[in-house]
Amino acid sequence: MKKRIITAVVLAAVLLPLVIIDHHKHPLAGYLFLGVGILFSIIASFEMISLFYKKYPTIGALRYIIPFMSGSLVYTIYLATTHGLNIGDPIDASIVYHVLTMGLFILYVVIALGFSIFKNHSTAADMMGSVLTLTYCGLVMGFVINIRFLEPFDASELLYFRGGRSFAYLYTIVAATDSFAFFIGSRFGRHKLCPEISPKKTVEGAVAGLIAGSLFGVAASFLFKIARPTGTSETVVIVFATFLVSLLLSFAVQIGDLVASKIKRTFDVKDFGYIFPGHGGVLDRFDSLIFSGAVYYIIVLLVKVVFIWSA
Repeated sequence: MKKRIITAVVLAAVLLPLVIIDHHKHPLAGYLFLGVGILFSIIASFEMISLFYKKYPTIGALRYIIPFMSGSLVYTIYLATTHGLNIGDPIDASIVYHVLTMGLFILYVVIALGFSIFKNHSTAADMMGSVLTLTYCGLVMGFVINIRFLEPFDASELLYFRGGRSFAYLYTIVAATDSFAFFIGSRFGRHKLCPEISPKKTVEGAVAGLIAGSLFGVAASFLFKIARPTGTSETVVIVFATFLVSLLLSFAVQIGDLVASKIKRTFDVKDFGYIFPGHGGVLDRFDSLIFSGAVYYIIVLLVKVVFIWSA
């Protein structure tokens, strides 16, 4: 427990300033966060592909190549989020950036599959391990990391998406979902949710987590001024919409946790890694955030496209 607390404090001391400090006024904070995010993606990829490597050693050199592919995907999504290629028209930019990201992802998948095909004694498991790692630790984690660089829409008065606020909103949902699912499940849980994956999780805990995550999410959207309605009718619409979005994100939190548990059960390991004493690896520490963060990023992207097209 002592190691766990110390690790959490150190992580907070490193990451919180990089999230909170305005990267427009202090660009170094943004570059450092991006660098840490890319490093986390590389480490997470190595953690996951290493699980497959231990069981399927024919993965071979891909064990060292794929992590850097994942890191480059994070950077490509950064370009997509910040319009790093300096394309003027927002619609053209959105299309180019995300086509670039998906094109690079598909190219990496083809390279990984081609490597496995021409590797002696390789199996379909090698291919699945490579694709899963690139998807989970490159593409999905890339979306999560780049929430930091989200900016408000010029056309929107109701919504104010900004990196630090978005992370605060998202972490509120993650914390509320995990906490209530644990405490209510431990006290009142009677029906097992997924006994083969996580024997301690219960249906009652999962429902409590969904409700708590949704309600706390609505409160957080106003507390952190992501939602900024100006009248009663707008407030009602925003509360309803935010509740539904927070419900979806809370569901994604629990799915992300179960996916990570399923992978670890399959390979009979307690943790993905050991880089964080008391917590395990990068994937162990951020498993609840990975899926929910990716869903949040995609929701923001879709809302942005709607605002651009309706302008």
